[in-house]
Amino acid sequence: MKKKGIVAVVVVAAVIGAAFTVSSCKLIKTGQTGIVYTYRDGVQKETLSPGLNFVGPMKKVKEFSTSNEILVMSKDKREGSKGDDSFKVATSDDASIAISFQMSYRYNPDTLVDTYKKFKGMDGDDIIESRVKPVLKSKISEITTNYSMMDIYSGNRSKLNSELTDYLNSEFSDKYGIEVLDASIIDVHPDKKLKEAIDNRVTALQEKQQAEAEQEKIKVQKETEKIQAETDAQIQITKAQAEAESNKIISASITDELIRMKEAEARNKFGWVTVQGADTVVTDGK
Repeated sequence: MKKKGIVAVVVVAAVIGAAFTVSSCKLIKTGQTGIVYTYRDGVQKETLSPGLNFVGPMKKVKEFSTSNEILVMSKDKREGSKGDDSFKVATSDDASIAISFQMSYRYNPDTLVDTYKKFKGMDGDDIIESRVKPVLKSKISEITTNYSMMDIYSGNRSKLNSELTDYLNSEFSDKYGIEVLDASIIDVHPDKKLKEAIDNRVTALQEKQQAEAEQEKIKVQKETEKIQAETDAQIQITKAQAEAESNKIISASITDELIRMKEAEARNKFGWVTVQGADTVVTDGK
């Protein structure tokens, strides 16, 4: 009987020990970090990595995502937004244009405890919804005011998006413990009046570019004609110089000896030719 009692005690102790062990272990999911705190001592500096972690039974664990997350604020919920979350931003030419926005981010694991303390136990989603989203419009407008409506409306927004990423990362890193990996204006939604104004600007720009192209074409044609005229003139000058040089050579080659030789050849062939007044007497020298 006594032996059975001992066995029962051991079994109970084992069950209690197992329950204690289970209650003292916490499985942290992949992409999460465990924040450990107690009601007496508050938040601890050490955090729990993904996997099975042993913690004391009196300690509480709050999971906090440190994986890459994506915030989508779009007009179309099919792009990942909960509804029409598009919003308007300002431009350098005093326009206001609605945009769809996307931001890839993560919470910095090195400052996660400070972030958790600063926002009094709020999780990552709460911080985004209640703190980040309300200031996004003004923060983005601080960059878009350096760009015209046409700059933002055009599909080439790489420079703008790069500036947005750097600026938001700088702003949100200290305030919210967030690393912004990429921030992009993914679409633009002008209203009917603004769309008409944009179309008019596009048409005017195209007409200007066409006029400039025509002017450049005329300029090139005139330059070509000028070069051709100069080339033709140079050819004529060169030809005239060549003819003058040739005549000079010929003139220089007609000497008295040559003339006398030619006269001798003529007399030998045709005889003497003598001119006297109006009458001409041809005397055969043979």
